Amino acid sequence: MTGSTGGPRGTSGPRTAGGPRGAGSPRGAVARRRREARGGPQRRGDSRIALAAVREVWAQRSGTRSRGDLLYVVYLVVLTLLLIGVPVVRAAGQALARPDVLPLLLLDRAPQASTAIPLAAAAALVLLGAVRGPALLSPFFTASLASSGIPRRAVLWRPFARALLAPVLALTVPAVLVAITLVAVSASDVGDLLLFMLAAGGGGMLLGVAWLGGQLLGTAARRLLALGLAAASGAMMVLPVGVGPGGAYPTGDEHAAASAGSLLVAGALAVGISVPLLDRLRGVVLREQALRWEAATVVASTMDLGGTVGAFRLPPSTGRRLCAIGSGPLVLLYARRDAIAWLRNPERLVGGVLGALLAAAAIGGSSMITGPLSWFLLAAGTLGLWSASGTMVDGVRHGIQTLGAPQLFGQSAARQVLLHATAPLLLLAVLGAVGGAVGALVSGGSGDASGLVDAVLLPPALAPVLIAGRARDAAKGQMPLAFSTPMPTPQGDISVLLMLGWQADALVLALLASGLLLTLGTAGAAWLLGACAVLTALLTMMTRGRLRALRA
Repeated sequence: MTGSTGGPRGTSGPRTAGGPRGAGSPRGAVARRRREARGGPQRRGDSRIALAAVREVWAQRSGTRSRGDLLYVVYLVVLTLLLIGVPVVRAAGQALARPDVLPLLLLDRAPQASTAIPLAAAAALVLLGAVRGPALLSPFFTASLASSGIPRRAVLWRPFARALLAPVLALTVPAVLVAITLVAVSASDVGDLLLFMLAAGGGGMLLGVAWLGGQLLGTAARRLLALGLAAASGAMMVLPVGVGPGGAYPTGDEHAAASAGSLLVAGALAVGISVPLLDRLRGVVLREQALRWEAATVVASTMDLGGTVGAFRLPPSTGRRLCAIGSGPLVLLYARRDAIAWLRNPERLVGGVLGALLAAAAIGGSSMITGPLSWFLLAAGTLGLWSASGTMVDGVRHGIQTLGAPQLFGQSAARQVLLHATAPLLLLAVLGAVGGAVGALVSGGSGDASGLVDAVLLPPALAPVLIAGRARDAAKGQMPLAFSTPMPTPQGDISVLLMLGWQADALVLALLASGLLLTLGTAGAAWLLGACAVLTALLTMMTRGRLRALRA
């Protein structure tokens, strides 16, 4: 009695009785098909031999780092951290031990906030995994190794381990900074500092796993996971006590050791479980992300920051049946078109909305405190609000790109820009008001009514300035070739400074405008709104000048 083995060549032979996965059994045929679909059957020894051969060929390339070079780099990094990093963080923590900073670190809700912030970051990393995941190789190695019969965990665990350093350091460094500040005023001790640092390290590993989940999951599952993490972030603020990293907050909690230990163990277990899941990463996803990352790095080398960000933009995925054309006033019609364009890319819209809320909260909180922390929050909030506004002004960019083209819709480029600016201006102003109110309350909104009003008005007052700045930045055109001309000096080529200035001029103007609004806001709401109108008018005039130059 013979039967087909189910192989791709249609061979047949006698069934074997040596086990459930015999050569002729259905389960054995299915398993062989899966192995052949991945490039053929590979044993663990064969995988090691193949990897060793590839590494040997790669090591023969000129300029490739040897093992000694890598060990020297590790030695240099460790020595730099011990001799420079640790003293700098210690000095920064002691410098932050100020009367205007300590009340924020000693708030009753500070432990809850130290858990809510990592959860919000985890939601953002899940969405980021759809664009650039942690387990990523160059396009060449993706095609030659990750797409071969070698198990992907044997190839991708190294880049995954390197990528884990980013979220771990992103949580550990601020945690150490906060703990050192509290230790400097005897509000905590060294033991609490170490526990909080370990809890932050475990939380960072969990963030890396969430990042990998965004790369591994499909679209629907990724959105649900990000939504659940964002909801959990908001729920953390209403809990009576801190959990997770908040349970190890350096204020002398008796359960700090248990929280830190559980987080560290959970992070290590999650990373260990994630390594076998690397085999489940799809080749299409790896190839697309590798090509996108390489394209972004190439564009970034030309100092084109806008093109670098645009390389990570995903194509629209939903709302194909939504009608963007209708009747009614022209302003509402353009607002409808912009809203539907936002809905076509839900991840980008959600990221922009959450980013705008967090940035507005930082800006609103900056007006409630004084000192260096106030200016730091203002700068960070302005940069965040500027980045969030980029997800809402695609219509403005489109209007400028129609300059010189036939007026198919009957409106000039300048009028299209003005009409497309209405919807993002309203949305950013509303988000700014909500975020500013939250920031004022979180930062200890116990001041007078005028201070609360200024905190709520400052982010919406900055919204029209940023939208006008976005239009001006979109109309800047190509960088002059004179800026890329080498300018040798004894200190090196300084032409890079001109190119950086050309790319970052809009950010510099936004930071200066926010500082001016914060300063004038202390004189009253009338001064704040008047400065907003003047700055918006100036940026609008600059945009018109650039449009005329492009038209000429």
